[in-house]
Amino acid sequence: MKQTRDSEAFLAQLEPLRHQLYGYGRRALNRADAVADVLQEVVLTAWREYPRFVPGTNFRAWVFRIMVNTVFNFNKRGVREQTVPDETAMLDVEAVLEHEAEWSLILDHPDRLRELLDERLVHALDALGASERQCFLLCLLQGFAYKEIAGMLDIPLGTVMSHVHRARMKLRERLASLAIERRYVSEGRP
Repeated sequence: MKQTRDSEAFLAQLEPLRHQLYGYGRRALNRADAVADVLQEVVLTAWREYPRFVPGTNFRAWVFRIMVNTVFNFNKRGVREQTVPDETAMLDVEAVLEHEAEWSLILDHPDRLRELLDERLVHALDALGASERQCFLLCLLQGFAYKEIAGMLDIPLGTVMSHVHRARMKLRERLASLAIERRYVSEGRP
């Protein structure tokens, strides 16, 4: 009878997180076709470890810690070759100002961002370092606080904050470049 109550409690807490776990897996895994396998492993591990879960604590953070560790281990097993994007600083002042102007337009009209989303955004996320991408996805897309992420990843709070900041800056630059390119194409510029 206790196991039935445990399983019901486990499933009741896990069900609302299903889409969030899937979304995180899709973004964080190096292989998109492995999401189902990783989710299955996460659920099995969480169920096996559920007796250790302390009722009244943050179940969502607990499950995401399992998810983060499982994704990390999966990505580590199947390390892929990544091309490192050119990170040279822009020397042209006009280009810097143009990027800032385009970023301001995106902030003023966020619906324009939908026009920019394509496979290059996915590549921009993939180009982030593994730790930056992990912290960024957990913070901005899953809504975890820096302190929760630090606990999940077992890294200092300041490291989480710097990873999220660097990820934001890198994505900001890439999105501004994409916006500028799209504007030139839509205006018929070469």
